[in-house]
Amino acid sequence: MDISGVSPELLVRATLQQRDTQAHLEAQVGLLKDAHETQSNAIMSLIASVPAPQPDGSLGNNVDLMI
Repeated sequence: MDISGVSPELLVRATLQQRDTQAHLEAQVGLLKDAHETQSNAIMSLIASVPAPQPDGSLGNNVDLMI
């Protein structure tokens, strides 16, 4: 690839634009991960707040052995 006709200013500008684009994408990915983690924590909190059913103490004590 012959880049002798390309000015150094254009190469620097393109490199800086790529860095800006990469930084922007990394920020978006970080924001998406934070939103996903927040949503996961909210779901786990909601599930944990549902009381577990308690077994009735009178069930299972009387066994009918008649055949």
